[in-house]
Amino acid sequence: MRNIEIKAQIRNIGSTSSKIEDLSDITGRRVIKQRDIFFNATRGRLKLRRFEDGSAELISYERPDVLGPRLSSYDKVTLDSDTAESLTNILSHSIGVFGTVNKTRQLYMVGQTRVHVDEVDGLGTFMELEAKAGQKIAADLMEALLIKQEDLIAEAYVDLLKKTKTSV
Repeated sequence: MRNIEIKAQIRNIGSTSSKIEDLSDITGRRVIKQRDIFFNATRGRLKLRRFEDGSAELISYERPDVLGPRLSSYDKVTLDSDTAESLTNILSHSIGVFGTVNKTRQLYMVGQTRVHVDEVDGLGTFMELEAKAGQKIAADLMEALLIKQEDLIAEAYVDLLKKTKTSV
């Protein structure tokens, strides 16, 4: 599967959330706690995302570390709790853990675009836009949400955490 992603730091959560809610097709948001375990992959990134209910997703993806809209190619599979636990152990022992990211995600929908407001432990607050339709939609939404060029983030959260040495 493929989508276009934009990631940016949020400087004013109240103002940003208000703008997102104004643009959102659905009233309210979903709040999701996630723990992403990144493994040492030889190509792209490989992470196992754990949810509070014990379920998980194994996600493999490739995307360039560049500012602004970027194409992400990914595959994912949903796992039950037991399978997720076993797979975490197998991957940890066989290829090793690169890092871990804990976050609380607020999920909004604006048209066909998923808008995430992420509070990342040890890093701060960020916004991700994921648009399946293309760069124009992502760029237009970036403008509507007043995302500035200097707030764009090129790296994955796990890389930012490695830089600050606060990975759990």
